[in-house]
Amino acid sequence: MLRSHEDDDLNARQNATSERSAAAMLDKETERMLYVLYKEHFAKADAERHWNPWGSIEWQAETPAPSPALVDATLALWRDATLLPDYAAINQNLLRASRGRAWFWTHWSYEESKHLIALQEWLTRKGGWDAAELATAAEELLTRYRWEPPCDEATCVCVDALLYELSQIEKLEALAVLARSEGESVLAELTGFLIADDQAQRDYLTEALRIIGKRYPKRLSEALQSIAASHEAPELAAELQTYLA
Repeated sequence: MLRSHEDDDLNARQNATSERSAAAMLDKETERMLYVLYKEHFAKADAERHWNPWGSIEWQAETPAPSPALVDATLALWRDATLLPDYAAINQNLLRASRGRAWFWTHWSYEESKHLIALQEWLTRKGGWDAAELATAAEELLTRYRWEPPCDEATCVCVDALLYELSQIEKLEALAVLARSEGESVLAELTGFLIADDQAQRDYLTEALRIIGKRYPKRLSEALQSIAASHEAPELAAELQTYLA
């Protein structure tokens, strides 16, 4: 049995869908399609991309000392991941009423936490950092910065997240090329897992936005325009529209 607080006002504040998150809910058929899409995403992840930072990576493999450029590129990705909880928490709240997208964000957060841990493992095992140094760096980063989406509308934050995934895949592919060129097989193997996860996340967001765009073209167009304006790149809206066609 569900239990509620005796204080009705407190219960409403803690449990009710906010007006803003309620706006994320689309018609029943669209929400059904988005939830089915999430279930397919989850099933594929569990069947084809089941890995963990300790049992799936050959950390003991002997590799040459990495170049400063390789360490810096890995550290940049680690910094991005360190700030992800800020971003994920806001998006999760905005998408609460759209169950397929809300559960996608829950799964996304889990996968991204694995990425953070795996990058930390490489930096401490191979990259010349120790755990205390990374902890201090994370504390300084979180004290100085906060990562928030550039908008507060559900379709818009999904567009922004898609842009993030496209950027991450590009960075990871470049990192993989650099790692292989230096004979750093451990990092090359690790980036393979991360790229596969990010590609699947990209694919979910892409298909979800296509579903929304077909049924709510004005909503998608406004989201694309908003993201383009936030990046001060007017051409971005048309590029994304073409990508999602």
